[in-house]
Amino acid sequence: MNELRVRLDPCNPGQFLACCGLFELLDLEYPGLLARFEYDANRPRLAHFVASAENDGAVGVVLGKLRQSVLDFSVESDRLEASILPARIVYPNGAIELDWWLDEFRESTVNLKCWAGQVTTKGLFSELQPLLDPSADGQSLFHTPSMTKSKFGVDPRSAWNALDLGFSPNEHGRDSATFAAVEVLAAVGLQTFRPDANRRESVRYSLWFDPLPCLVARVAFRAPWNGLRRRSYRFAIDKRGQSYKYFTFAEEESSGDQVA
Repeated sequence: MNELRVRLDPCNPGQFLACCGLFELLDLEYPGLLARFEYDANRPRLAHFVASAENDGAVGVVLGKLRQSVLDFSVESDRLEASILPARIVYPNGAIELDWWLDEFRESTVNLKCWAGQVTTKGLFSELQPLLDPSADGQSLFHTPSMTKSKFGVDPRSAWNALDLGFSPNEHGRDSATFAAVEVLAAVGLQTFRPDANRRESVRYSLWFDPLPCLVARVAFRAPWNGLRRRSYRFAIDKRGQSYKYFTFAEEESSGDQVA
């Protein structure tokens, strides 16, 4: 059994959640695989997501199938606008239902939803999906940008600050650097790896260092138990412009809360 390794910045919540989405898709391809994170205390902005896989081309297999998947937004509801309709990804190994931006009754949105205005879930997935690159490997997967206005707001690198730039890219119809693999994979990951975002200024997640199956990891990242080796982080959901939001870079919790 080979090891698949994906480089990430552990302080980037979008990259962490993208690892979770990748884990979900890998689990469809290779049921029962285990995954963990590796962390070097001497390099606090570098970590690796490590998963067992049957071949070293597993990332390309997953991205290729995800890029070719059929998107379904046919849910009918007199309570939901087009901008927040649930999405259904008809993946070769099984359909993936996504509605993490809605509450449990599918009546209103939750804090994790960052897009606004005329942006729709169909538009986001439809524009980001073709940008996925099946040739990407674990070193480049989260670090190759594309130019587009579409983003879920999960990657703080893609967030613009109007005061710093002096203009709004959206208002001027300009594209900005977006990391499509992070955005799409995080959108998959958020369905089952959903952090508690009731307090927008303090959203927590934990990297786990012990090999775990996907089902158990869904609990470990949010509610790690005593004895589980992990490292925990907190980020905020901030505003950009008048209505759009984004995930900020996370800060590592105090060393007393860590179990390495």
